Parts: sequence; C-alpha cells; structure tokens
Amino acid sequence: MFILQSSEAEREALVRSARRYAVAAICCAVFSFVYEQFSHEVYSPFMVGLFLVPLLVGMLPALVLARMNVGVGWLARDLWAASVLVLTLGCCFIGVLEIYGTGSPYVPIYVIVGGAFGFAAATCAVCARRSGGA
Repeated sequence: MFILQSSEAEREALVRSARRYAVAAICCAVFSFVYEQFSHEVYSPFMVGLFLVPLLVGMLPALVLARMNVGVGWLARDLWAASVLVLTLGCCFIGVLEIYGTGSPYVPIYVIVGGAFGFAAATCAVCARRSGGA
C-alpha cells in the first residue's frame, strides 16, 4: 500500500521537516510581533502564541520521531503538515478577529479541519506500520 522509506531516509526527512517547522515558528513570531505593533495595544493570546503551533505540533514531534527512528511515511507527513498549516492559519485568523473585536462563524472550521488532518495523519502512520511498511 504505502511503502515507507528506509529508517535513515525517513529520519532525514523528519529532521528536514523539523527545520521547516522551526523556520515557520520564527516567521510566525516575527509576523505576530509586527502585527501587534500596529494593533494599537490590543493583544490576542492567539496572535501572541501563534509561533507555538508549528513549534509544538510540528517541530517537537518531528524531532522526537526522528530521535526514536520511527518512520511515518510520506502521506502521514504530508497530512501532518496540512494539519499544522490549518491550525496555524486558524490561530492567526482568530487572533486577527480578536484584535479587531469581532467574531466569525467560520472559526470552528479551522479546528475541525486541522484536527481531521491530524487524525488522518495518525491513522495513516499506524496503518502503514501495521501493514509491514515500517
């Protein structure tokens, strides 16, 4: 079904992913800092903590999996990246809305879709390991 790469190649792919998540976390931190400089001293915890999503949901698990030499496969990695992206954009959207003092009925969609991508990534990784891909 989904053939996983060798453990060394998979480890390198996870390390590359961790580096990308670290860069994304830095970019989110810079973006939220600059955005809040122009927000007239109105702050949002979602905007202040925007960098935490790629850091804690992306980089940290990638480093742990790379250290443990656990292969997850390309499909699980891509679904995981989509989950991190959607959750990061959702936090940014919620932060912008809070700073502007408004709301939106679309906020729960980010959590639902991001969670669905995360669940699909975990399911894909488990099914690939059970089918003998790892």
